[in-house]
Amino acid sequence: MKNYKIFAKIIVFLLIAFIACCAKPEIVVKEPVPASGEEQPAGVKPPEVKRPFFAPLLSEVNRYAIGCVLPLSGPHAELGGKALDAILLSAGIFDKTSRSLWKVIAHDSRGSAQEMKIAIEHLANTERVIAIIAIAGTEEAVEAAHEADKWGVPLILITSKEGVSLASEYVFQHFLTPTQQVKAVVSYALNNLNCAIFSALYPDDNYGEEMMEIFREEVARVGGRLERAISYSKDQTDFTDEINELTSNQIIMAKRAAKKDEDKKKINIDFEVLFIPDSYRRVKMIASQLAFYDVRDVQLLGTSLWNSPYLLKRGAEYLEGAVFADSFSPYTFYRETNDFIDIYYTAYSRDPGNIEALAYDTAGIIFSVIENQDIQTRPELIVSLIEMENYQGATGSTSFDYNRVAQKTPFILRVENGKLQQVK
Repeated sequence: MKNYKIFAKIIVFLLIAFIACCAKPEIVVKEPVPASGEEQPAGVKPPEVKRPFFAPLLSEVNRYAIGCVLPLSGPHAELGGKALDAILLSAGIFDKTSRSLWKVIAHDSRGSAQEMKIAIEHLANTERVIAIIAIAGTEEAVEAAHEADKWGVPLILITSKEGVSLASEYVFQHFLTPTQQVKAVVSYALNNLNCAIFSALYPDDNYGEEMMEIFREEVARVGGRLERAISYSKDQTDFTDEINELTSNQIIMAKRAAKKDEDKKKINIDFEVLFIPDSYRRVKMIASQLAFYDVRDVQLLGTSLWNSPYLLKRGAEYLEGAVFADSFSPYTFYRETNDFIDIYYTAYSRDPGNIEALAYDTAGIIFSVIENQDIQTRPELIVSLIEMENYQGATGSTSFDYNRVAQKTPFILRVENGKLQQVK
């Protein structure tokens, strides 16, 4: 009888060990949580709503659970779905040898600031996650930051919104910000291309105005000269008037000479660099029209909006030598980036883009910090994230500054012989 009990205990021990070794990351995808006072779906028990003084005790936080608030439906559903795929890949979901205990709880924000707030409250207090990853536009990012501060949960935002991390010590931003992009391309033009005289064509919208203000300040800071900054309508397709103004009316004079059967005069420009902070579609239009009016020998600079597989589809000859910055590119010499591209393609049979790389690294940063430093509480995680130095991932090297904004080495990409190449 005694031997039988010993044998039974051995069997139970081996069973527990086997389950632990086979543990895989748990994935939970939840519908948006209805706000207090909203009608609940039939048969669904409303989630418990807790006030700040009922927030989870430090010892109650699940160190293996991270939350994700992503646009899984609506106009940006494809982007949110790809980000979730990348986060699950980072958690080791396809690694057969993984013994990870990670629990990934995803909520659909529907691209709504209100849904974002509700999801963060639920993840922080009901699911008791140790941290949250969120993809957010400008409005959602601000609301998300305030909500994270309210409930005391670390939040890493993948957003371009400048200054969003200043709202709370709980908020981090993992994105190549507009300021970082502009600094990168201006520095490359000045130090690598020996160009210091700039002009700009920019869209008359919030993005264009913001980028132009940053560009103007950066050119002045490095001692460059800004000759002209000319705006255009965001729906515009003909840039004749803007190019004429850019060249001090030389386009009109050339047309008049042509009508009088005079010799065509060469268009002389008094700047070296033309900055165009717009989409790849608009940049291609502008570049082809510059060539049509014989405005040549000017260095084109751009932003991450240029980074599209369609940039070099037809009309690439007009972009030869153009330069822009981004946080990710498949045309790279970074080993970690190429490794990520390989495992992502193996898992999903498609190439990853910028958002997938950022989501993959954001999750990887959280996982590595918690595992390597045995983090147990949210405050410990915040301190460790700030102290983290040079995390090497798919988007290059990442650290957080004192404002909790990711400091990244941008990928400087250049069009060479009709192809994109990383040059820095």
